[in-house]
Amino acid sequence: MDKRDYELLLALDQHKNITKAAQSLYMTQPAITKRIQKMEEELHCPLLIRSKRGVLLTPAAESLLPCARTILKNMEQMEELAAASQDYICGTLRLGCSLNYAHYRLPAILKDYTDRYPKVEVHITTEQSRQLYKMLCKEEISLAILRGEYNWDGKKILLASEPMCLICSREDAGRPLTDYPYISHNTDSGLNSQLFSWFEARGLTGIRRNFQIDSIDTCKEMVRYGLGWSILPSICLNNFDGYTEALFWQDGTPFVRNTYLLCQPTSDRLPQVKKFLELL
Repeated sequence: MDKRDYELLLALDQHKNITKAAQSLYMTQPAITKRIQKMEEELHCPLLIRSKRGVLLTPAAESLLPCARTILKNMEQMEELAAASQDYICGTLRLGCSLNYAHYRLPAILKDYTDRYPKVEVHITTEQSRQLYKMLCKEEISLAILRGEYNWDGKKILLASEPMCLICSREDAGRPLTDYPYISHNTDSGLNSQLFSWFEARGLTGIRRNFQIDSIDTCKEMVRYGLGWSILPSICLNNFDGYTEALFWQDGTPFVRNTYLLCQPTSDRLPQVKKFLELL
């Protein structure tokens, strides 16, 4: 078995689907199937159980996952140690990034980084912050850009502290919030808890919630057309042409959304990671 086999095993565990695993590894489905068959011959045991909904790993395959992760991590460290001895920046940068930061901030940073260090292989995972935090704890990624508060013993850098804003159409500015619907959007449990506290402090827990929106952009459009009001972080509002108002807690403290970069304890010694931190 080689590096690609270990990557395939982990991809199958993550996606539970051969087609999606093939796409994540930029391989064709027939190539994936052939490689699985070869792995099963080498290991003398079946690795997958196929069903109409996808695939499941057999107990034998599941028992191999910790070894596969360790081997891939060791191989990556070997490559990075060899790269560190060169006169140029190379190696792998494994970054997890929260959805909003990935949409509104990360592309410009990545463009600058990849232009400067084209030999670095950049792997990006975008997810909800809590999921990225779990991946960081499992050492599946080296760096994580997270929104909200998380305990971390390693390097932790505050990247931004953005106001949370009430938004509505210009026509609805000043209108009592109890008169028309609140448009909520999917977010992490930490922010949901803060929003509930803010509502509770202002007697708004009984407001109408006619809309539960997955996309922030859709939420903004509905607000712009006067279908209701919402609360969003300022990072999302650069092109919003409605009414916005920064929010405060009852004691006058600004209601903010913090964004942090968390780094694995040993990763910040890698040249490619150091250069990324410098850009941030």
